[in-house]
Amino acid sequence: MAGISMTVASIQPGKMEEAYKFVDTQSNLASTIDGMTGFAVAATGDNELTVIGVYESTAAAEAASPVVQGVFSEMASLMAAPPERGVFSGVWFS
Repeated sequence: MAGISMTVASIQPGKMEEAYKFVDTQSNLASTIDGMTGFAVAATGDNELTVIGVYESTAAAEAASPVVQGVFSEMASLMAAPPERGVFSGVWFS
């Protein structure tokens, strides 16, 4: 079964475009994370981004946590609160 991560980030008002641009500059990291299949970013609120990561397993998703934490720590100046990340087992369809 695939591992699915969901990270919800509260972004400061007026900083959504800058946050999207930052995530775009970090997208190359996806190819360096063992077991990562891909990811998507969605605006899930006026000042909220949700990043969905798809991995070969929940173990791979959990092992990616330091990389994810590093990216979000670099976004600290854009965020209104620390991000919340969960890892789940699931099925990915493409």
